[in-house]
Amino acid sequence: MGLTIRPRRDDDLPALAAVLVRVHDLDGYPVEGVADPEGWLRHDHELQSWTAIEDGVPIGQVTLTRAAAGDDAARAWQDHGCGSIDRLAIPVRLFVDPDHRGSGAGRLLMEAALDYARTRGLAIAFDVMLKDQAAIRLYERLGAVRIADVTHRYGNGSAEPASVYALRS
Repeated sequence: MGLTIRPRRDDDLPALAAVLVRVHDLDGYPVEGVADPEGWLRHDHELQSWTAIEDGVPIGQVTLTRAAAGDDAARAWQDHGCGSIDRLAIPVRLFVDPDHRGSGAGRLLMEAALDYARTRGLAIAFDVMLKDQAAIRLYERLGAVRIADVTHRYGNGSAEPASVYALRS
């Protein structure tokens, strides 16, 4: 069957939640959300989510969201003079099962999100924590350009250095 990318379905969530917990155990990603992984996978500003499937099994996912004024990426986008956030989309919650890294699933998931945004005339910006070097390498291979350095704040006063990257449509 091989690797395929398709829109995420609700019945993917239990398997994706289990993958997310494995990713967190290995990489510390995400820094929050593993107490309720299925809840974390659902995003209030979701435009579309995709699932990577390998031989019928969900192995990863990405969600594309509408930008909101409080998003680090949206603030950096505006501060950098890139334009209004009304036409900005933010890919979030990208992860791939550690056993399937190197398969191209991460790239294909991001390409699905980018294609969706571009066909709708949306620009792309997102933040990534500096500790997540594999993700940064992927984004840079896709043509993303760092436009700002930020501090990602989460939980009870925790913080992590991050950068905001942008892709123009």
